[in-house]
Amino acid sequence: MSQLTLVKMQEVKQNKKSIHVSLPAWLPKAVASSLAGNSSYAFVFSKSERKVFLKRKAILISEWAERHRVLEMSSIPGKWKNIFTPYLKGIMDTAGTQGIETIIICKTPQCGGSEASHNIVGYCIDRSPGPVMYVFPDEITARENAKDRIIPMIKASPRLSEYLTSYENDLSSLRINFLHMPIYLGWSGSVSRLGNKPIRTLILDELDKYKDPKNEATSEALAEKRTTTWGGRKKIVKISTPTKLGTSRIWKALTEEAEARFDYYVKCPDCGFVQLMRFENITWEGKKSIQDEKDENIYERAVAEKILSHKLAYYVCEMCGTLWNDEKRDIAVRHGEWKERHSGLELFAHINLYKPIKVGFQIPAWISRFVSLSEIVTAWFKYKISNSIEDFKDFKNQYCAEPWEEIFEERHEDAILSLCDDRPRGKVPGYDLETNESRVAILLATVDTQLHYFRYVIRAWGYGENADSWLVQEGIVQNVTALNQILWQSDYLDNENHVYKVRACLIDAMGHPERSKEVINWALANRERVFLSQGVHSPANPISYTPWEYFPSSTGSKIKIPGGIMLNRIDTTLFKGMLAHSLKINPADPGAFHLHENTKLQENSTKGILDGYAAEMCAEVWNEEKHIWENPRHRPNHAFDCEYMQFALAWMLNIKNIPKISQEKTVKQTMPFPKPKQGVAQMLSRIRR
Repeated sequence: MSQLTLVKMQEVKQNKKSIHVSLPAWLPKAVASSLAGNSSYAFVFSKSERKVFLKRKAILISEWAERHRVLEMSSIPGKWKNIFTPYLKGIMDTAGTQGIETIIICKTPQCGGSEASHNIVGYCIDRSPGPVMYVFPDEITARENAKDRIIPMIKASPRLSEYLTSYENDLSSLRINFLHMPIYLGWSGSVSRLGNKPIRTLILDELDKYKDPKNEATSEALAEKRTTTWGGRKKIVKISTPTKLGTSRIWKALTEEAEARFDYYVKCPDCGFVQLMRFENITWEGKKSIQDEKDENIYERAVAEKILSHKLAYYVCEMCGTLWNDEKRDIAVRHGEWKERHSGLELFAHINLYKPIKVGFQIPAWISRFVSLSEIVTAWFKYKISNSIEDFKDFKNQYCAEPWEEIFEERHEDAILSLCDDRPRGKVPGYDLETNESRVAILLATVDTQLHYFRYVIRAWGYGENADSWLVQEGIVQNVTALNQILWQSDYLDNENHVYKVRACLIDAMGHPERSKEVINWALANRERVFLSQGVHSPANPISYTPWEYFPSSTGSKIKIPGGIMLNRIDTTLFKGMLAHSLKINPADPGAFHLHENTKLQENSTKGILDGYAAEMCAEVWNEEKHIWENPRHRPNHAFDCEYMQFALAWMLNIKNIPKISQEKTVKQTMPFPKPKQGVAQMLSRIRR
């Protein structure tokens, strides 16, 4: 057989390399004869051909990130450096380990967890191509992440940008097309976005905020089904900050789904002792012990502010007792490692020995260089000062990477009536005798809708974050005409005859179908001061604002709402919990829940006007197993509903930021607070979340 010599011309060095090949039998005779002998042909491999022929050396995802990832929307822009988030290195490398299919990251904010998922996706684009899907809580979040994070990540990386096509439409907020694979953007609750796509790499971001579609499996389950055909080559990354115990998806995944759970151990820069950081070991100037602090009265706001502003918090090494400031803490974290919670083995030692398929990681705030130890202590002080569920929830979720748990005791009527003061029904609390300032910032009303009547509560709220509140009046009326008279046409006075008006009302829109039309029309006639509500068990946010254009009639048909109206979907679990906590506060302490005098119904009667109210306040109890509020004896609970709605309305209007005014200004205006220029509705623009 004739030989053909192929000479490869190098572009740079211009040296020749000969490759001898046999002439194939299928060549035409004329061509074969012309190539017979010692014929040579000079050629050069194209860039794409060389890329195909080149066998790249395998690297870890953390190494790939340092070579090819460029950060833009970051406090530390530029090339990715593992030194800033050393705990993410093990997580990323685990994602690239053969046999690992699911990575669960239970984290706090500001720890870089989402950026680690972007690094995993970038590695897959370059080294392990296959369809990728990101799933976010809602469509807006999905589109924003595509435009602000994912697409800029691709364009900023010289390696990743090589895979982009020349078509502008291939870079959209719903789908990103590469030369060799796509990235899909989906969101919870949308069956169409989560179905009909085979996915190799799945990123479930902010899992605890997901909403599930009706009459379908959960959004999490629908998305995971898309990876079935890829078998052992699939990668599923679940990321979220935990929320409430019993309903937190990421906590359930970490504690029940993961076959191995890892904690990050740090190494003391002074003695070299390897230890797991705990909140109990964080100290500050002047601290003796957590148990002694309340007695020494150091839970004052000034202490917390001083700790934060002067960075007075430190971590105490368990072995040598050395105090670590933030910089020393970062050094300890930099030399740390992941260890399995039960075996105690190092990350890859455990994986190689036990071969788990699903692994979980927990990242508390105290190992993150982006969160100061002083900030963590300040958050803890804030909860101890306020004793509120919201601050407790914030500390547990945002700093400890743990779910929060509510523990409530069954209430008794005598305990409720012990909160009564000496004010008669309808009387507003007077001025503070020491400061001569008004104690009342605003009067709010809430209404529970029933078939034959409306149950209402009028409550006065104080100033500031730990405001007291006082029951002014509660009762029953038959129709909205009576509500107008009690809420808008009546004046409420304190002992010095200062005039107070009800400023806003939150009413149950779904109390009874036969009264929905009446309630909606009343709200439409009072748009700036009446807000519609619907109680929802553990939604993604404390209050969700939903445009409402149609409402169901008693016959099941839809009735159009002229001009539409906003429906406020309220987290009953959160606000009922806030109410239950406030009922435990001593009347002399900040944030107390006060009732007016329990006047006797008749001169010789043993029953008071608040006895029925007290019974309704004790109807609901917390079910620890189901993690819901329930009414086991099916007793009337309308007062309890009105009172938890009071906390929701106060949250909506952000009343803690209403400025306190002096008595002189109050007397001139005959009101306890300045009247808003644009009405109460405009106060919603200042809500906290």
